[in-house]
Amino acid sequence: MGPAPWLRILLLLLALLPAAAPSSASLLDAPPAPPSKAAQFDAVFQNVIGPGSMDAPYETYVGWLEQLRILLPPGDNAREVQFRSVYCGSPRWKDAQQGLAYTDDALRRARAARDIASQGRAQFCRVGFVQLLRGTRQAIAEADKLVALLQDSSERQLYGEALMLRGSLLSDIGEQARALMDFQRARAAFRDAGIDHEIDYLQMKIATAYRRMGDFSQAERYFTGSVARQQDLGDWERQVSDLIQLGYLYEESGELPKARASFERAVTLSLKHESRLNAASARLGLASAQIAQGEFDSALITLAQARAGLIAEHVDANDGLLLLTSGQALAGKGEHRAALAHYRLALAPIEKDGNQRYLAMLYQAQSASEEALGQLRAALDDYKRYAHLQAELQSKMRLEQSRLLQYEYEIRRRDFENRRLQTEAQARQQQLIALERERRWQTLALVLGVLLLGVLATLAWRQQRRARRLRTLAMTDPLTGAASRLAIERTADTALAAAQRQGQPLSLLLLDLDYFKAVNDRHGHAAGDAVLRDIVQAWQAQLRDRDTLGRIGGEEFAVVCAGADLAQARMIAQRLLDATRAIRLPDIDPALRMATSIGIAEARADDTRESLLARADAALYRAKQQGRDRVED
Repeated sequence: MGPAPWLRILLLLLALLPAAAPSSASLLDAPPAPPSKAAQFDAVFQNVIGPGSMDAPYETYVGWLEQLRILLPPGDNAREVQFRSVYCGSPRWKDAQQGLAYTDDALRRARAARDIASQGRAQFCRVGFVQLLRGTRQAIAEADKLVALLQDSSERQLYGEALMLRGSLLSDIGEQARALMDFQRARAAFRDAGIDHEIDYLQMKIATAYRRMGDFSQAERYFTGSVARQQDLGDWERQVSDLIQLGYLYEESGELPKARASFERAVTLSLKHESRLNAASARLGLASAQIAQGEFDSALITLAQARAGLIAEHVDANDGLLLLTSGQALAGKGEHRAALAHYRLALAPIEKDGNQRYLAMLYQAQSASEEALGQLRAALDDYKRYAHLQAELQSKMRLEQSRLLQYEYEIRRRDFENRRLQTEAQARQQQLIALERERRWQTLALVLGVLLLGVLATLAWRQQRRARRLRTLAMTDPLTGAASRLAIERTADTALAAAQRQGQPLSLLLLDLDYFKAVNDRHGHAAGDAVLRDIVQAWQAQLRDRDTLGRIGGEEFAVVCAGADLAQARMIAQRLLDATRAIRLPDIDPALRMATSIGIAEARADDTRESLLARADAALYRAKQQGRDRVED
């Protein structure tokens, strides 16, 4: 819940102090003349659109917009275009239709002035108003236009904000992998713009996407840390947003007392700062937690308070969820006819918004009330709709997790390639520097001793290069490119120590290719080597960014999965199993099929590397004994 995503992006850092009035003293003693109205406007505007705007409280932003309105020089068309492109985000637009009309006028003016940045900022507002009026999916189409407009422009910060906005909308409708890709691109765009710190709002959106994908532990670490950080900074509004997200996280993971406490803190903090909209968003979550705990009358009171706050703020974006939750509370009291009336009113706004999770919840609740009233045919039809949507959601979550792994691999591969190119460029630069230095020494080399020193320096440099190359070879398996045995053991030691120190999960996978000796015997060792290379490449594509694959020897491999508990390790192992089965080797034998056995062990508090390996090896042995081509833990 919380404020619309498009609005949170337009935050500011500090308020501009008014200039002092000139005194009536003599000319020699007079202070410098105050800046002109245009210069003051430009100073405020630069802060509005600068990097600090993404981490500042919303109240400051509102004050700055009003300063811009006062400082706008009459008849200055260029500055009026700039002003309108941000003033469309003012809270004065209680009526979304009026706000959209103002925004479209600002967009037309920016296009006429050929001001790309102002077009982009006006399009930001358009995305927000379209979301309010026509739902999230229509807003995504508008966000696509925004990203396309800015993609090749020099406005890198604005482009990053556009990606962050689209990613937030995609996350709202369940497209978490695409959302995370937009968030990663936004982070890169901010770096291109010279912003050298992480944007808190972007980090919050990334954590929200992980929560919606079921990665609760990673999301909880961010939100709990952010609540404390925002409290220290005095940013109560972002603290409320984090508390609401934390409440939904606890509710989804079944920790209802924690969920309720988090929502109640958000309500209290919002009321303290007289923010009816934030209080309404927090109360929606609180009511859901109260219903889950069987407190239906309390939930109805909470929902009535939330509805009053939304009406007072002229916000109807949460109508569907408000009606659905109210119906659930009424159904809990046994008032199923009233509940059904609420569900039927909720259907249209939920369908318009495109949130399949809420739609599935609606059909499930509606089916239960119809069954309670004896409307068995209608109940069965709605339950079938619920089951179909739930299956789609589960399939989509698995697909999103798989896509995320693929995207992470692509990002890692590109990062590796960029680092390699940077290293080569640095090496060439160092060679040029070394050659220049050598030429100067040759000019000055008048005696044999100086020449000898130059030769010795060159030999030492070559020896150092040779030593570095040998160290690299020692840490990398030369055949497959995976980590060597020495490297994977060191990785396991480091990851195990970190997991025990921080109380985080860690799992180890041992993999052994089934019947690999037959490949060498039938097709030769060169074919066997090619098979190993192809399999390692296929495995690497299925691993997470923080997983490390190493070759222990022959056809046996290990994967260190930092931050993965046993359930997550099973998912990773299943992907490796499927990837092995999918490999085709037409150049060796079109009929050749490969399989692997996998043993899993999750680290314990008293584990050493040897004991963890021993348990994983025992699990691998069971996998072999029970028919191979399987996973055991």
